[in-house]
Amino acid sequence: MLLNNPKRIAFVINGLPVGGAEKFLISIVNHFFSIGYEPIVILLNDQIALLHELNPNIQIQTIKKKYRFDLFVSFRIRYFIKSHNINKVFCINAYPFFMTKLAFIFDRQTKFYLSLHSTIPNSTNIFIKNFFCYRLVSKRDVIVYLCKNQQQYLQKKYFIPNSFVSVINNGIDKDYFNINSIPEFNYDTLRATYNIPKGATVIVNVARVSREKGHSCAIDALYILHKEFNSKSHLVFVGDGNANYLALLKQQVYDKSLQHYVHFTNVQSDVRKFYCISDLFTLTSTSETFSLAALEAMAFGLPISLTDVGGAREMLIEGVTGELANVNDAYSIAKSWNKLLGSNTKSNHIRQYFLDNFTSDRMYLDYEKLILSNQGV
Repeated sequence: MLLNNPKRIAFVINGLPVGGAEKFLISIVNHFFSIGYEPIVILLNDQIALLHELNPNIQIQTIKKKYRFDLFVSFRIRYFIKSHNINKVFCINAYPFFMTKLAFIFDRQTKFYLSLHSTIPNSTNIFIKNFFCYRLVSKRDVIVYLCKNQQQYLQKKYFIPNSFVSVINNGIDKDYFNINSIPEFNYDTLRATYNIPKGATVIVNVARVSREKGHSCAIDALYILHKEFNSKSHLVFVGDGNANYLALLKQQVYDKSLQHYVHFTNVQSDVRKFYCISDLFTLTSTSETFSLAALEAMAFGLPISLTDVGGAREMLIEGVTGELANVNDAYSIAKSWNKLLGSNTKSNHIRQYFLDNFTSDRMYLDYEKLILSNQGV
């Protein structure tokens, strides 16, 4: 009989499209590989836009449904895990956990870790699916929340069964997200690319273009900032999304005569330069957990304006590193922007706050301790 390999961990995720959960998985898997573990990534679909960011020496296995209600995929996942002598399985979000755990219900040798990267369900259908997924959580499983607010919300919303709980905030690479690490570029030339005059204040939003990210409310807030606070700031949206929704946003910009002040950049391979030309970072989301983009902005010393959802309150210090705004409240958002643009927040203090709390080094250490504490289980 082959013995389980304590250094081998299966990481299960839907796929690798562009997204925060996917970026997190790649970061964690690459790290564990670098310190001598043998991570194996199991994908449940063919979306692999971020595959190039994964260390090429890491094994990847795609195990897809053959048809819509193919629950036998769970047993194919189990067979793969058992045949590779793995007894630790790290699942990203509820659905991959459900599809994997389904074939392990009576297995007491395999340890499951459920890492949750979403909070508020976007529809009743998603709520129902999540509800059934969480029914498979057992006392032996480890649930990793990204912030305390997420933990409280999900436990109350879904009546998640008792299990071992850990709260580990996201973290990012302090060396990569550092102004000194960026290839030299001309700030004025980049601004000119988007017709932003030299000296104009810039508010940047780095997020997938989708309704829950609140881009429409941000446009309304900019209109208020111009009209009521007399601040002719520019708003830069870095990201891409549904073409129809993007067209609606551009029409909204035109209707409010903001076409010279709102700029859409689409997807960028390197977002760091946009933080460098900006004075303020904002997220106007209606649903958020613990934004990586907000951490990136703080790493560059930018004050951050966040709607009060998810871990926003746990991420900033009001009046020092940023401000909170009410969800779906364009006036509240504009007011927070105006306050931060007129404040004397210190970029070096903001970066130091990031260094003290939200680096990837700190996050990796927390996950190493979590895995090691369950080595013998």
